[in-house]
Amino acid sequence: MGWKAIHRWLGLVAGSLALVLGITGALLAIDPVQQARQAPAAPADLPVATLAERVQRAIPGVEEIRRLPSGAIVAYGFAGDQPQASYVDPGDGRALAAYRPSQLPRWVKNLHRSLLLGDAGRWGAAGIALAMALISFSGLVLLLRRMGGWRHLAGRVRGPLAQRLHVLVGRVVLAVLCLSSLTALFMSATTLGLVQLDAGSEPDVVSVAGSATGLPVAQLPVLQGLAVQDLRKLNFPNAADPEDVWKVATRQGQGWIDRYSGATLAWQDATMAQHLYDWAVVLHTGESAWPWAVVLGLVAASIVPLWLSGLLIWWRTRREAVRITANSPLAQADVLVFVASEGGSTWGFAQTLHDALVQCGHRVHTSGLENFQTAPATRQVFVLAATYGEGQAPAHAGQALERIASHTRRVVPVAVLGLATGNTRPFAPSPRRWSRLCAPGAGPRCCRSNASTSSRASSSSGGAKPSLRHLTSPWC
Repeated sequence: MGWKAIHRWLGLVAGSLALVLGITGALLAIDPVQQARQAPAAPADLPVATLAERVQRAIPGVEEIRRLPSGAIVAYGFAGDQPQASYVDPGDGRALAAYRPSQLPRWVKNLHRSLLLGDAGRWGAAGIALAMALISFSGLVLLLRRMGGWRHLAGRVRGPLAQRLHVLVGRVVLAVLCLSSLTALFMSATTLGLVQLDAGSEPDVVSVAGSATGLPVAQLPVLQGLAVQDLRKLNFPNAADPEDVWKVATRQGQGWIDRYSGATLAWQDATMAQHLYDWAVVLHTGESAWPWAVVLGLVAASIVPLWLSGLLIWWRTRREAVRITANSPLAQADVLVFVASEGGSTWGFAQTLHDALVQCGHRVHTSGLENFQTAPATRQVFVLAATYGEGQAPAHAGQALERIASHTRRVVPVAVLGLATGNTRPFAPSPRRWSRLCAPGAGPRCCRSNASTSSRASSSSGGAKPSLRHLTSPWC
């Protein structure tokens, strides 16, 4: 299966679900932007001990402090029996406003992560992410083939409107789509337990009573030397449990601190998987980098025109597909017609030529140029070749000349017709390449160049059939 088939069928099969993930992803990209606006970020060099002391003084009963990727600080605790979470001002620790993880309904995030199907949906979302990665990579291969390589990647796009839209949008967003798909795969692997983030089980440590109240948080040496920019969360010890400890999680790892002496009881360095996960979260969600979240939102929304234009291209190709009638077996045919066409339009000319030759009493076999061969009954060969993109050979016929050159049957006449639509560059078959195959003394070859024609034309299933009298007249 070639890259074009992979791109087409994955797009058709997984495209509708990818469309759902793209739309929900575009909506979720709003959250990092809103979080960056809702609360002031803490100074990067502020000691965690100072921040914790301010929050503890301003919000009695605080149990946990978290630093969001946006830099905002959130304090968690209880007001009576009711849990609460509030943005806090790092300058004085006072509560600013109630914290909501997302302004969107919870089901939007669940739809994006698991298609509202629980664990089975998470596997499904991972499968769609893999499909999107393959669609993006195959799309890049096809785009480079169409445009003529990296040097011409930004060149003018030719073809029908749906194809131009597909290519123009694709070449802008493909790299980011592929990156987003790969990061989604890694994040799914951690959620499904395929990749372990923790260094190990949590150590069994307790505080050893050395004073009646323990050290104030502002005097804990570990927190004094830790900057807020490295903080993930800080858990306060339970006032009702004298053996409970401080627990701090940072970008470098996590530690457990004795509440009385301030000594570090245990420390676990962050694993490489955790570091990769942190980068994956930033690259996939835009958390801690709201401008990147805007880019991700636009790229996610671009799945809509990509899917619609791709669906239109497939539907149009299917509607205009040509099915050759009265196609004789190759071994019995005296005339062979071989076609090289990326988009399929040249098959309309092939059908016209095929029908005209059949009406003249010939037994005709028509096939793709990649199937080139002759038989003892062959008296004439026609090759209908069309350009693709910026003049490249169609993908399915990329090795056609090598196949013809390796053919060792007897010499038969060959007529070559080069075709191009009004949106592509003129087709110019190289006589030198054909002459090298058919030159005297070059060894046994299957062909002798009988006619070489360049034509700019357009075939359509709805229009009149093109005239090929200049080819068929010598044979009718």
